[in-house]
Amino acid sequence: MYRYMDQEEIDIRQMDNLKMLHLYQLGGSDAVAAYYGDNQQINLCAMDKHYNLLMERVLTLYSQCEDKNSIIVDGDAKALLEVAVARGDNYTTFFNRVGKRYKDMEALDAPRFAAEGVMRESMIPMLQYYLKQIYHLYSIDIDFERNTRGWHRSCVLKLKKGTDTLLLPVKMDFLEANTCTAQIGNFLQDMYTIEFQVTYADNRQLIVFESKDMGLVGEHRIDINDNKVKSVTTISVNGKTIYYMDEELPHIDIGAEGAEFKNLPKHADIDVANSTVYQLPWGGYIVIRLVEDANANAKRTDIDTIFIEGNDTKVAIRHYSYGLVENLKDGLKLRTDGAFMRKLYYGDKHGEIETLFMPVGYYSGWDYKEYLENKYFYENSTNNTDNMEDTK
Repeated sequence: MYRYMDQEEIDIRQMDNLKMLHLYQLGGSDAVAAYYGDNQQINLCAMDKHYNLLMERVLTLYSQCEDKNSIIVDGDAKALLEVAVARGDNYTTFFNRVGKRYKDMEALDAPRFAAEGVMRESMIPMLQYYLKQIYHLYSIDIDFERNTRGWHRSCVLKLKKGTDTLLLPVKMDFLEANTCTAQIGNFLQDMYTIEFQVTYADNRQLIVFESKDMGLVGEHRIDINDNKVKSVTTISVNGKTIYYMDEELPHIDIGAEGAEFKNLPKHADIDVANSTVYQLPWGGYIVIRLVEDANANAKRTDIDTIFIEGNDTKVAIRHYSYGLVENLKDGLKLRTDGAFMRKLYYGDKHGEIETLFMPVGYYSGWDYKEYLENKYFYENSTNNTDNMEDTK
């Protein structure tokens, strides 16, 4: 089977003899203009389809160039490129470093039962939070019983409305690499349903919900940018906005003990003490780690970890997102790591880890699609001495 490539992708892959780079900001997005060959150029911003591929090719050509002074780089972007190259954070390096170990492991086409149960329980507080907010818009105060019973991807929420107890059936799906979905029945009225879709992108968490029965549509966008977490929520009914909230989530002081995270799986090896922590409305956490390189006058932001609190335990879900290398002088940024992995840490006693490799829209340089894409890998960390920082 042959995969179609458009002309722009072909041009990027055939790019050679890099002569000049211009890194800049365009409408708040990172952008790059690459000049190469015989007066040829490609100019893309982070919102464009092949931006990631262009950055991969630019970093590869720059790192392979013996005389880097022959490449004109404007401003202080040169220090940025040197840091990125020194980290080896182009896509090919990422695959070679991370993928080869998994290539020899047995792959699963779907999550193990235990992981499905963990994912289900971790989503429940989020769903309950949104349901309470929506019911409140209709002047209905509700609460939920703490304990839920479920099997695989299904469960039943017990909703308390005054003296009445209502049962809301829930069906979830985790098949897509970075997306979780949930369908909830008996919403507001018998036979009404509401659907949720939770998507984890590079530096964004997007929750979209809709009830066609009620004409209700909502979106909650959580953006991580410049070491800030911004929360924007919009809800409309029959095309009319009835709720809007735009706020920044304050970071929390976890203290020397880090008491909030004592129940996290120990094998997750997450450096909470040296990170900035934000608490999400439903009790989960976003953790951001900054690594500064004073000599190169640059810093790297790893936006890669989201904690979600389940009913009886805490689960660490690490979403490998874009590593940002930022020039401290002029604010220019390079996105150097691809969002290819999701790691689910659970089971303190047994050190269970489940890794899911997300789909990529282009050829990675080796058999990524065949061996890894959309596949799950289960590990018991008590028998695995690999440190997850090796993948960073």
